[in-house]
Amino acid sequence: MPYGQDAKLAIAFQNSRGTAASTSSLYSIPFLSESLTPQYPELLSQNMEGRFDEGEAYSGARQVAGTIVTEAQPITVGVILKALLGDPTSVTSTSHYTHTFTPRTSDFSPDEINNPVTAHKNLADGGQVPVYRDLVATRAEFNLRNGEFLTAGIDFLGGVVGTKVNSIALTAAVGKKWTWDVTSVELGGAATTDIDALTVTIDEQASPRWTLQTSKDPDRVKRDGRRQIRVNGTIKFTDQTEYDIFLAETTQELKVTMTGNVEIQSGYFDVFQIDIPSFKYLAYPVAFPDPAELVVSFEGKAEYHTGSASSVAFVLVNTQATF
Repeated sequence: MPYGQDAKLAIAFQNSRGTAASTSSLYSIPFLSESLTPQYPELLSQNMEGRFDEGEAYSGARQVAGTIVTEAQPITVGVILKALLGDPTSVTSTSHYTHTFTPRTSDFSPDEINNPVTAHKNLADGGQVPVYRDLVATRAEFNLRNGEFLTAGIDFLGGVVGTKVNSIALTAAVGKKWTWDVTSVELGGAATTDIDALTVTIDEQASPRWTLQTSKDPDRVKRDGRRQIRVNGTIKFTDQTEYDIFLAETTQELKVTMTGNVEIQSGYFDVFQIDIPSFKYLAYPVAFPDPAELVVSFEGKAEYHTGSASSVAFVLVNTQATF
């Protein structure tokens, strides 16, 4: 019987929909949890047939979907960002690379909003390795709380069950992570140490589509609405500065930078930066629920910034040349 602690998960980027990616291009994804599973709902007949029991059952519209959550590492963060945002703009140095990811301005193809991927899930001693192809990323979340690691989660939809393989050979991901105490936060261009926790979520507002054809699998993954970028967190109420910004409904830059403490080149470290040039509070409830120190659980969003031609930029410095 397999244990979760023995399981391995890896994904690879496909060239197009319909063909699983080669196992030679797999990225190992160490994970806290994952829920990538086939979803095979029944299609039940609703005809009145003189009985109280359910109608005849047929196989309905199926897909593979789920979420991967991981303690973020320099390489896996890049894989997550590429899956959701596409190829970065990269700058090469001697032995480190700077990748800048921004949200897509066009879909990957007429059928997918993002680059489809193939996932391999090694069940340890559970037998062959299930293969899920044509998975499309639709949502990602980055979570940072004091006293904890940076975590990242990504949602996939619209996948198809592929042909199992006997095994997968994985190169272990470099075990470097970002802890809360390597973080610097800027609001409106000024450093602040008042934020306790921060969550940044990008939702592409997309879903799978099925068409009239000789297959029960999804035909494409397309957008249902506009992209949403939400920022939630908790902040100490040291003065009324941020409260007044909320009341005025003005925007400001929010920049979060996490810098590792192990050199990857002389004077350079693994860095993950989230830069939101136009951040706006949506809710800033100043209330006293208990006798403790006043902490505000705020909600906010990233607005499109015309000067940056984007709403957010993710800058990643690591030892990976390309994704």
